[in-house]
Amino acid sequence: MEEREIYNLIERFETSSLTVLEVEADGFHLRMEKSGQPQQLQQIDKDLRVPAMQSLQPAQKEPQSSNFIEVKSPIVGIYYAAPEPGKPPFVTVGQQVKQGQVLCVVEAMKMMNELKSPVDGIIRSAGGVNGELVEFDQVLFEVEPC
Repeated sequence: MEEREIYNLIERFETSSLTVLEVEADGFHLRMEKSGQPQQLQQIDKDLRVPAMQSLQPAQKEPQSSNFIEVKSPIVGIYYAAPEPGKPPFVTVGQQVKQGQVLCVVEAMKMMNELKSPVDGIIRSAGGVNGELVEFDQVLFEVEPC
């Protein structure tokens, strides 16, 4: 395979919707893959833990104040409490947050989705485990407006 043919393949691959391309011809082997995220975001520290939220355990659920705002996962995906491995979590229980502040990230289909606080308030409970699956509409945080 000639050099210009290889460059042509690379160029076409980059502009296509393909995510993987593998070519074998006359003893030549080429494999290309696209990744939507930098490699550092794909390596996760699974030892980073966020305390489990009581409201996720129905048998132990205590009545919560009706003025708490639930922040729910908008999608099924992998929960990340911190921006990258080894860094502190975005928020902790008892922490004061501002409207629009990032609370966590949920990864789905290689897309990182930031969940942000809908109000100024205090985090009263957190219910995700770093690197673990969360469900659609699962309550991840309860925020007490202030």
